[in-house]
Amino acid sequence: MGMNLARQTFSTAPNYFIAGANIGITTAVKEAGTDIPEHTPVLLADGKVSAIASADALEGLYGVSADSAEVGKDTVIYLTGEFFANGLVLPEGVTAANVETALRKIGIFLK
Repeated sequence: MGMNLARQTFSTAPNYFIAGANIGITTAVKEAGTDIPEHTPVLLADGKVSAIASADALEGLYGVSADSAEVGKDTVIYLTGEFFANGLVLPEGVTAANVETALRKIGIFLK
């Protein structure tokens, strides 16, 4: 019989993503064109959403994914609202500061 002796850390602290109640949250349901992690800024093209790949390619920015989704599955997208910047899942080399202005233009505000 084997035992897992690796150190494990448990927490009851909640992981908040929604930052405020001042701005109402609007959502839409779209089909995922690629695998999308939760809380990722997404682009809309041909009726499907895909995760952003870089800070230079934000044309068609649509919103932020509420949950993760596999290719071809429907996913909920936040279209407006206030969210914590450190909760965003971004590709390597992209920071919240890189996408903040583009998200603000579509009604998503980062704290």
